[in-house]
Amino acid sequence: MSERLKGDWMIIGIGNIGSNSLKTKIIDINNENEVRVLGEANVDKIKNRGRSNFTHSIGDKKATSKSVRIMGFEAGIKLIFNWYIKSGVVSSLKDIRAMGFNCVLGEKNGASILTQKILDEMKRFTFIASTHNQQLIEAIEEFKRILNVPMVGIFESSFHYSLPEFRRLSGFPWNWYKKLGIKKNGYSSISHQYLAAMAYKLERTEKMNLLTIYLGERSSICAIKDGKSIDTSMSFSPDSGLLQRTGVGDIDGVALLFAMNELGLSVVDALDEISNNAGLIATAGIKTDDFKDILDTAKKGNKRADLAVNLYIDGIRKYIGALSTVLGNVDCIVFGGEIGEKSIYVREKCLENMDYMGIRLDLARNKELNGELGLISSDYSVVSKTKIYIVPTNVEMVVAYFTKKVIEKGKDLIPEDMIFRL
Repeated sequence: MSERLKGDWMIIGIGNIGSNSLKTKIIDINNENEVRVLGEANVDKIKNRGRSNFTHSIGDKKATSKSVRIMGFEAGIKLIFNWYIKSGVVSSLKDIRAMGFNCVLGEKNGASILTQKILDEMKRFTFIASTHNQQLIEAIEEFKRILNVPMVGIFESSFHYSLPEFRRLSGFPWNWYKKLGIKKNGYSSISHQYLAAMAYKLERTEKMNLLTIYLGERSSICAIKDGKSIDTSMSFSPDSGLLQRTGVGDIDGVALLFAMNELGLSVVDALDEISNNAGLIATAGIKTDDFKDILDTAKKGNKRADLAVNLYIDGIRKYIGALSTVLGNVDCIVFGGEIGEKSIYVREKCLENMDYMGIRLDLARNKELNGELGLISSDYSVVSKTKIYIVPTNVEMVVAYFTKKVIEKGKDLIPEDMIFRL
């Protein structure tokens, strides 16, 4: 234990709350961003009556799973922490110094102790982040009842504080911006910060024009110049920008109003439709939003699945072009997220025929390094000027890092203070 203390290690719990799942990790992290995953425990179908899958692992050992009859966040959290103690991941709950959470949107953003005041502020934004905020707040309140440690929220809009004001505007009436706060917030800060930090480490500089392309549970692209976000694909809500798994992405507002009028939809009904019944799952029409399944179905000749794949990739390509123009030129591109890291096809199609931009993928490397950290751009220097990397994303490390900083400093962090490097 004495050797451990010399490195300024701190045990942090990470809570990842889905609409119907509870995922947790216990992480040991030091000041050099060295991370040890002590344990992981997840429960699915936590809102459904019947049986759920309880999956757990110790350290880097293979995960095991068993079926449990459980419902609700309170029961799920108790099950998970009882297992952590019985399995020796922690000796007691007192070993855990704090819980860190990836939070979508707050009044001030940054990294904050989740006081009741801040939780109440988050409730105001439930409409904007309808598929996430309500479940997250409910889970955090249960964590607070069970664990007597600080709860820290790392807010997803924080990295985008540096966007110039003109890029935050949407063209709506001016008082909608000033009174209602309708503007580009940007999201997925934690993912983009990790991808950027890894690019700086690999290239040994942050003085570059960088595109981070995060394709996964939620998909977005960020333009980063010399370490700062200057534009991003997501706008007012996390359902904007690229086509999402169940979210619509960018839309014509009049089209939405037309559908509401024609179908007699209430605001709540319309929000549910464009947040939960749109995007990939709607276009593909095969009752799954898993991109791998949609791609496999498309390759078997399913026309709608093929449309969904092409619509998704076309949107990514357009944002690569738009954000490259914002940057002026692109020195480096990083792919992360489940789809970005593990889909050979998506990376190839996203960067196809971009030689004129100085972007050329090495097709052999793209296949060989699938899912692994590595350089996949061509060495053909006459054409290829942009470095292209695959970077497996470690969101938990960033959450743990800023949670640790808040606990050590004893105060909240403002977005400008939230610099993450590897």
